[in-house]
Amino acid sequence: MLFSAIILSNTKSQSIFDMTLQCIESMITAEKENPAIKFEVLLIESNKQIHNSNYNFPEHVKMIIPTEDFNFHKFLNIGIKEATGDFVGLFNNDLIFQKNWFTEILNVKKKYPKVQSFCPVDYDSKFTPKSFFGEETYLFGYKVRRHIVGWCIIAEKSMFEKTGLLDERFSFFYADDEYSLMLQKYGKKHVVVAKSEVSHLESKVSKELEKKKSAFFDDVEIPEKDIPKYIYTAQNRWMLDRKKLLQGHIIFHKKWGSPKKIAIKSKIGRTFIANGLGFLNKYFM
Repeated sequence: MLFSAIILSNTKSQSIFDMTLQCIESMITAEKENPAIKFEVLLIESNKQIHNSNYNFPEHVKMIIPTEDFNFHKFLNIGIKEATGDFVGLFNNDLIFQKNWFTEILNVKKKYPKVQSFCPVDYDSKFTPKSFFGEETYLFGYKVRRHIVGWCIIAEKSMFEKTGLLDERFSFFYADDEYSLMLQKYGKKHVVVAKSEVSHLESKVSKELEKKKSAFFDDVEIPEKDIPKYIYTAQNRWMLDRKKLLQGHIIFHKKWGSPKKIAIKSKIGRTFIANGLGFLNKYFM
């Protein structure tokens, strides 16, 4: 069983290098008791000058440096196309993997062979209350931050032959929501696995970007005609001050519709999937 880990990184400091290295080492070490699992590590690196630095990753890490500027989905797609494993992991570089994290996912896969999309759990996250699983050891669902955590998605590579690669219009914002609706559109079930634990360190990279504010507040040009009317309501006006987020929301809106329409489509889609009719979703979602 070959697992292709696709890890996004922007190695511009020793602390980020150390964090990425810890991510890779914990991922492999946590599965050392299962010799059937082999790892392929694909590091998609945003620092185009890294070869001029002292940041040297182990030989088993295959580094890919895209010529393009950072785009979350585009960079993940580069990894997916390069991957040779049966499964791919779409990973941030700020993760610490706990013992048997992938073995536990494979255990659920054995029980549900047709399921192709999975997420682990971070029990320190505010989005994972202790009562979330109850007596269950896994849950089906599509809620972002509950069932789908965009910082750590595991999928069978063959799934993308059906769904197509990730939509590269989503360069950062709304990528998780897009993945959720993509699964529903193609009738794919998703499972969050209680015994698969991965700690998310809340990326140092993201914090550095937030300090610079460039990734969140750049003054991009957004034609007023493109802004949905509901954005101007009291509940949503805050988006007007976060131009890049608003830009992502507009792309999401143009593809999937208003929040109200999405809620209706998603409800119908989930009903079809639950009754074995998920193949119909692509005709109306």
